[in-house]
Amino acid sequence: MVAIACTNPQSTTPEKGVSFALNEYRRQHIDSIRYAIELDIPESKAEKIIGKESVSFYLNAVDSALVLDFNVDKSHLLEVRAGGKKVDHQFVNEHIVIEPKHLVKGKNEFEIDFVAGDLSLNRSVDYLYTLFVPDRASTCFPLFDQPNLKASYQLTLKTPQGWEAVSNGKLNAKTVAAGKSVYQFGETKPVSSYLFAFAAGKFFRAAKVLDGREMTMYYRETDTAKVNRNRDEVFELHAKSLAWLENYTDIDYPFGKFDFVLLPSFQYGGMEHPGSIFYNEPALFLDENASVNRKMARASVIAHESAHMWFGDLVTMNWFNDVWLKEVFANFMAAKIVHPGFPEINHDLRFLLAHYPNAYDVDRTAGTNPILQQLTNLKNAGTLYGTIIYMKAPIVMRQLERKIGEKTMQESLQEYLKTYSFGNARWDDLIGIIDRRAPEDITAWSNVWVKTPGMPEYGVEGNKLVQLKDSVSGRIWEQPLVLKAIREGDKSLLFPNNDGTGYGYFKMDTVAKAWFFENYGGANAIFADPVFRGAMLVNSWEGLLRGDGPGPEKLVNHILNALPKEQNPLLVDYLLGNLQSAWWIFLNASQRAAYQTQLENLLWQLLNTTKDKGIQTSYFRAFKALALTDDGWQKTHGIWTGKLEVKGLILSEEDKISLAYELALKGKGDGKAILTEQLNATKNPDRKARMQFVIPALSADVVERDAFFESLKKEENREKEAWVLDALAYLHHPLRAKAALKYLRPSLDLLQEIQLTGDIFFPTRWLHNTFAGHASAEAAAIAQTFLTEHPDYPYFLKNKILQATDPLDRSVKLSRKYAQNEHPAKLSQK
Repeated sequence: MVAIACTNPQSTTPEKGVSFALNEYRRQHIDSIRYAIELDIPESKAEKIIGKESVSFYLNAVDSALVLDFNVDKSHLLEVRAGGKKVDHQFVNEHIVIEPKHLVKGKNEFEIDFVAGDLSLNRSVDYLYTLFVPDRASTCFPLFDQPNLKASYQLTLKTPQGWEAVSNGKLNAKTVAAGKSVYQFGETKPVSSYLFAFAAGKFFRAAKVLDGREMTMYYRETDTAKVNRNRDEVFELHAKSLAWLENYTDIDYPFGKFDFVLLPSFQYGGMEHPGSIFYNEPALFLDENASVNRKMARASVIAHESAHMWFGDLVTMNWFNDVWLKEVFANFMAAKIVHPGFPEINHDLRFLLAHYPNAYDVDRTAGTNPILQQLTNLKNAGTLYGTIIYMKAPIVMRQLERKIGEKTMQESLQEYLKTYSFGNARWDDLIGIIDRRAPEDITAWSNVWVKTPGMPEYGVEGNKLVQLKDSVSGRIWEQPLVLKAIREGDKSLLFPNNDGTGYGYFKMDTVAKAWFFENYGGANAIFADPVFRGAMLVNSWEGLLRGDGPGPEKLVNHILNALPKEQNPLLVDYLLGNLQSAWWIFLNASQRAAYQTQLENLLWQLLNTTKDKGIQTSYFRAFKALALTDDGWQKTHGIWTGKLEVKGLILSEEDKISLAYELALKGKGDGKAILTEQLNATKNPDRKARMQFVIPALSADVVERDAFFESLKKEENREKEAWVLDALAYLHHPLRAKAALKYLRPSLDLLQEIQLTGDIFFPTRWLHNTFAGHASAEAAAIAQTFLTEHPDYPYFLKNKILQATDPLDRSVKLSRKYAQNEHPAKLSQK
C-alpha cells in the first residue's frame, strides 16, 4: 500500500495494512491532501509502469514519523524527495516511514518516484483499469489509503497511441509526446482513496447530452447491433437517475463531469468512481431476448451506482466497518428510482424475491454476521462485503422508513448529506439525526437489527404468530407481522407472513403447505396475489432447508406442477432457481434418473409454448442446464448448430458459448471438437480469450483438469477472476463432483492468499463455486476437517467457509432424513 500517515510515537514499526489506531492518528493530524500523479503505461503488458508523484498535506504535529502505505515489494520504491533533495526513509511492512526531522508543522510536500504495482491494475493485452476498493490504491502508488483522509487527485497518463483514457477528473488536454498520447486530467473534488480510478486502452466511445449534462460512454463490445440496441437506453437511465437524486437530496450532482466505462469481465456489477463509473459490460448491453427482470436489473445497477455519487462518494463512511451504509442507501434509492419505469412489475414481489432468499442463505448459517461488523485493520475490509450488506440491509432500511415515515426519512437524509458533505460519517451519526426527528426509540431498534446477527423464527400458536426461542437471550425482533387465515371446507388454513414483508423463518403447518401446492394456480382468490404465492414459496423453500418438509422429491414434484400454471416472470425465475438447486444438490443420482425424461419433456414443452420472450429465455437456460438424456443432448446440440429452431428464441454469442460448454460437459459427443468449433466461430476477442481460458476445465480428460486446477495456485493465473469463477463452476459441476473432491482441500488452503491478492468478492465467490456443486458427505467432511485443524483461522474467512458449505451440510442431513421416506416415483401430473 502507499499511504501517508503518522504513527503513535511509541510505535515505530507499523503493522501491515492500516490499523484502526494508525487510521485514527492520521485522521487527527493530517488534512488538505493533494496528489499529482504521472504514470507511463507501456504497450506491452509485461513491461513495468513507471510513476512519479507529488503529495502535499498539512500536519498539525511533528512529534511522530510519517507513514506512507505502499503495498508492494521494496524494489518498487525508487526515490523520495522533499524540496528537490533526497529524503532518507525506511520501508517497513508495506509502509514508507519518514522521520520527524524531515517534517514541518503546516504544509509538507514530497516527491516520490516508483514502479506501479500491478495487483489492482487489471492489465490485459490492450487495456487496463483500476479497482482500488477497499484498500488497494496503495498496491499501485503511495498515498494515505484510508477513507476518512479525502484528497484531491490530479492525474497524467502517458499511453500508447490509439488508446483512450478516462479518470475521475475532467480531461484538460490530450497531446502527443515521444510517440505517446498524453492525457492530462483536471484536479478532482476531495474523494476517498478507494474511489480514485482510471482506465486506458482500446475502447470505443459514445457521447450524449441529456438535460444539459454531457456524458461519455467507453466500451469494448464489438457487436454493433447490440450496442445500437442498448446505447440510448443506457444514457437515458443515467440521466433519469441523476435527475431523481438531485430532486430527492436537494443537492446538485457534486462531481462535475460524468463518464462511465463498460468492461467485459469486470469483477462487480458496477463501481461508483465519481466522474468515471465502471460497469460489467454484459449487464448493460442486453441480448435481444432479455427478460423484464434483466432489464430492470440493468436499470437498478445504473441507479445504484448513480446513487453512490451522493451516498458513499459525497458522504463516505468514516471507517470501513460502516461500508454497509453506502451500499444500503444505494440499493434503497435505486428501488425508488427504478420502480416507476416498470409499471408492469409487482415491485413488492420483486423486492421479496430479490432480497429475502439471498439474505436467508447467509443468515441461517453458522457463519452469519451482523450488518454492522467490527474491523481492526483495513487489510480485512474486503471480507465485510457480502449478502448481509447487499440483501438484508435494504430489508432493514425499508422497515426503518415504514417505521418513521417517508417524509422523515427524506428530511433526515438531506440533513445527513448536507452536514457531512465531502466528509465522512457513521451509521450512529444518521441514527442521531433520525432520533431527533422521530418519536420512536430508533437506537434500540438499530441495536437488534443492525448490530446483532441472525434471523428470528416464528411459529403459529392459536391464531397468531409468536417469536420462537432466540439464539440471543431476551432479544426481540421488533417488526409488524401478518397471518392470513382462510376457511376451506371444514379446515382453517393459516398462512404466515402472507404479505412477504416480515423477515425470518415462518414455519407453515403441513396442512396449509399441502393445500397451497395442491391448489396452486387454482380458483381461490388468494392465488390471484403474486406476493402471496411468492411469500409461501419462500416459506416452503426455507422449510425444506430446515428439514420441515416437504422433502426434496416432493418439492421438485410441487415445482414441476406449479410451473405450467405460473405466468409471472419473477415467480417463474424463482421456481426454476429452486428446481435447479433441489435437482443437483438435494436429489441423488438415482432420483434424478427416475425423473429426467419427464423433467426435460416439461421444460421443452414450456420453452416452445410460452409467448413471453423473457420467460422463454428462462426456460431455455433451465433446459440447457438440466438436459441430460440422449434426446435432450441432441436438442441442445440442434439449437447450438441452428438446425433445430425454437420459434422466438434468439441466441447471442454468449448463448452459443454456454451451449457449447454444456454439450462438452454432458459428454455425449466430441466435446473437444464442439469447443474448438465454437472458439473459432466466436468473433469478440474478449469472449474468445475468456473461452480459451475456461476450455481446459471442461476437458473430459481428468489429467488435463488436474493440471488446470494446479495452474490456479499461481497468482498470475487468477488475474481474470470472472474467468476463474466460470472454470471453477465446471470443474466442480455436480456431474464431476466426485472427481473434483481432491480439489477441495487445496482450494481451502489457498483462501488466505486469495483474500490478499483477489478483489473483495473473490474469496466468497471462490468458495461458492468450489462447493456449490457438491452434495456428498465426503465433501462436507473435508470442509469440517479443515476448520477443525485450524481453530484459530481468521474469523471473517471462517464465516465465509461456513456460509459456502451450509447448503452442502444441509444436503447431507436431508439425504439421511428422507432416505427412508422418499423413493423414486413418477411425478404426479395435474
